[in-house]
Amino acid sequence: MKSAHTPKSASALEPRRHSTAAAPLVELDHGEVWTTSLLVADRFGKRHADVLRAVEKLECSPDFSERNFALTSAEVAQPNGGFRAVPMYRITRDGFAFLAMGFTGRAAAAWKEKFIGAFGRMERELRRLAVQKSLPDWQEARQLGKADRRDLTDAVQALCLRAHERGDSTTPLGLWETAATRVVTAALFETGGERITAIRARLTARQLRRLALAEECYARAVDSLIDSPAHHRAVNEQGKVAVLAFANATGGREVPGVDPLRRRLGRQSGAAAPALLWWVLAWLILSVVLHVLLPAGVA
Repeated sequence: MKSAHTPKSASALEPRRHSTAAAPLVELDHGEVWTTSLLVADRFGKRHADVLRAVEKLECSPDFSERNFALTSAEVAQPNGGFRAVPMYRITRDGFAFLAMGFTGRAAAAWKEKFIGAFGRMERELRRLAVQKSLPDWQEARQLGKADRRDLTDAVQALCLRAHERGDSTTPLGLWETAATRVVTAALFETGGERITAIRARLTARQLRRLALAEECYARAVDSLIDSPAHHRAVNEQGKVAVLAFANATGGREVPGVDPLRRRLGRQSGAAAPALLWWVLAWLILSVVLHVLLPAGVA
């Protein structure tokens, strides 16, 4: 693609499948808030090729272009099935403002407001995350979560190797781990089309602890059946059942980064939510879920 200026390359940002229908207007990626040329084209009712050309013809300095437009690619679903890689720009708030100046009309004005509002909310979220991640409670929950995450990946790896040895599957390990992660994350949180890594980066300390317990729930379910004759799909399904039961017992799906339990307890007692009480309650629920579900799976 030729351009009057040279937008920065986003080669370090891996191409991924892109759905404009489900995607939020902006997202947090590599510590920065972005939208994409695909989303801009979709929401403003323009051809994506026209938006790409508009970016390339912007009369901005090379330095501004370098900081605010990143050329990458996305895999887009095709009408006849499958996916096709297409070029795409990731665009910062300043880049969007510069680009959108050329979009006129009442409908365009309404979408400008929506995009600017989305950028503002995500940037406020970034500031909240910076404060949150500096707190000892969050750092401790993060470290504990990493241990449970390893237990989950170890269990999934063992099941994957078993399936490969039995000739039941040739699916790479990475896809097994991604599938298990999606099951756990979707059971606990409203995903809204966001990438899993973006969702996890926004979680509160309590949500991180809850996520760790859910991952342990999945890992224990898989471990309990790893030596059984059950097909790997049945084993994974048992893991999913255990996680869904745990999620339902601990409040169902919630919004990442929003901690209603802490707010409610704070209003009632004037103090922060008791982390120890939450841990005890969650462990009791986890134990009940595993005792109720796993004997049925083994049978």
